[in-house]
Amino acid sequence: MIPVASHLRRSIGWRMKSFALALLVCVSLSACTRYMPVTPPLDETADRLIAGLKNTNADLQGFKCLGKMTLTVPDQPVRAFRAVIAGRMHKRLRIDIFAPFGALAGTFASDGWNIFLVMPSTRKYYKLYYGRGSLRFFVQMDVTVADLLELMVGRIPLETKWPARWVHADAETPGRLELSDRSGQVRQRIYFTDSQHPRRSEWFDRHQRMTHTLTLDGRQQIDGYWLPERIELNGPQGARLTMALERYEANAPVDRRLFEPPNPWS
Repeated sequence: MIPVASHLRRSIGWRMKSFALALLVCVSLSACTRYMPVTPPLDETADRLIAGLKNTNADLQGFKCLGKMTLTVPDQPVRAFRAVIAGRMHKRLRIDIFAPFGALAGTFASDGWNIFLVMPSTRKYYKLYYGRGSLRFFVQMDVTVADLLELMVGRIPLETKWPARWVHADAETPGRLELSDRSGQVRQRIYFTDSQHPRRSEWFDRHQRMTHTLTLDGRQQIDGYWLPERIELNGPQGARLTMALERYEANAPVDRRLFEPPNPWS
């Protein structure tokens, strides 16, 4: 009886260990399946549109132009002005703003690391390190110098770290390209014209609140490059920036010192 009981205990113990091991493997596989990022299915339409957006005017890396700009900020008068603009990818930008009678009213510039403000009317000069480059302080929208440059060379800033999918039109909403984060939240939505040119983009934070929108009006061909005639950015609280580009010189030579204006009163 004793050998039989001993054998029975060993048999039961082995079976319990095997069951526990199998249970552990199942739980581990379930956990891995639950927390592994889901690989999005191939979407040929989305891939083609993203490739086209990325390659738009790919060799256009700098410019000079004149511009008509309007800035609307809540609780402040609308400001409209003419400007001389120069840019160099990816973060070098200069905007000289002129008063209605032609006098220089101010200069905004970026050398890629700092923002420069020159204000002749008050003889003020500022050089500010701007980190990741958000211009929220100036335009009350979370756009960057790099975003403005992309727009001025005819490209839409893309949230390329997120996978994209094409959503077909329905009775209420036109077809659109959506870029979503790992949790499935839409972070950017792009609408196109019937000829597959981008006409509007919307950006969202991780809580699905719209941060800003872009609208492109008209198209003009300059030196072989297609550019928007009018760019409009809108913020969630009523801020709006519009730009109309004129007398555009594609890939014009620009001295990098232009983006580092010195203090004229030092």
